[in-house]
Amino acid sequence: MHLFFVDQYISFDMMAPIIHRLSKKNKIFFYNFNKVQTFDNNKIHNFIVRQKNIYEVKNLTSFFSQKFFFLVLINLIFFLPSFILKKGFKFWRYIWVEFNFVSKEKLIKFIKENKIKTISIDESLVEKKRRFLTEISKELNIPLIMNHGGLYTIKAIKKNDLKFKESSFYLSPNILPILTYNFKKYYIKSGKYKQFGSPRFDLEWMKILEKIYKKKTNHNDKKIKVAFFLRPTSYSYTGIIKLLKQLKAMNNIEIKLNYKPRDVFPKKCSNISKSDMQSSELIMWSDIVITYASSIILEAVCRDKPLIYLNYIKIDNKNDISWFDGLKFIKKAKKLNDVIKGLKSFNRNKQNYIITSRNKMILLKKFITSPNAKNILTKYNSFYYKLVS
Repeated sequence: MHLFFVDQYISFDMMAPIIHRLSKKNKIFFYNFNKVQTFDNNKIHNFIVRQKNIYEVKNLTSFFSQKFFFLVLINLIFFLPSFILKKGFKFWRYIWVEFNFVSKEKLIKFIKENKIKTISIDESLVEKKRRFLTEISKELNIPLIMNHGGLYTIKAIKKNDLKFKESSFYLSPNILPILTYNFKKYYIKSGKYKQFGSPRFDLEWMKILEKIYKKKTNHNDKKIKVAFFLRPTSYSYTGIIKLLKQLKAMNNIEIKLNYKPRDVFPKKCSNISKSDMQSSELIMWSDIVITYASSIILEAVCRDKPLIYLNYIKIDNKNDISWFDGLKFIKKAKKLNDVIKGLKSFNRNKQNYIITSRNKMILLKKFITSPNAKNILTKYNSFYYKLVS
């Protein structure tokens, strides 16, 4: 009776815990808007679709329509070599931003036949698709629930908060969206704004991830296992590559990479295909995590992993300031040599890179609302239950 729409791997990753928890007592459907990137070989996806009461909706495109034939053409283009596909950035971005393969008539029929009570999206869903679902939710008088798309790790002021007001509810991970969008008191008190925390980091889901990603044992125990996270679109990407080259030259480490997955290319040439492991799997495998300002820091802390935060790496521009910057208890690398020195002395000073239990609670309360990462999914479950009861 609940229908979730995802658009990229990151949105599926954020909403999978909710889908899984709700499926214990409800029938759950989810649909991937993105026909360029599928999740067929993804371990979380494969786990989710095997669960009772969870169904992936495969086709909401009208047969023999213009959209249908365009989709056929795209699937033929996928057979081209990766280096050719990679040159079509504007084409792939156009499909992601502007093209919606879903038939309105077919979707409405599906909603009515399956007695769908809520429609859920994440806040990063592109405008055309969001407006499309907003229109349908109003037409059918079904709540449109906007789940958060990230943890707001970079300090920024954004003015366009219309998407939140258009949705029936916004489920926030923490207080930071209020500061980012300068939400007015009347909106916060209206009942549309709900701050439940981030389900991605609920202790219950973190334990499930351990079962999904079985621990890797085929590594050299004499070497330090380094999980290194990259973002190819970051302002300081040349600095990341320079660091990576030096890390690969070190004899005492074994390094594996994960690229931030938000891109528009077909799967075989996307960032997902370049990663050695998915983020959670890589963190569990590692002895130490090295990352820029991202939610990866939160998962590393939740799993009590040693951590080096690349404080000198900027995401969008040279003036970026992260919410992590003011936290003195996070081990920061202010320049490349700080990372190298830290790894050379890691075996002697490992404990210095692990955040204490007290500071861990401070960090989790700030970013995921719950200081012990418990009962977040219970709050989501109660919220959805009240909507349909």
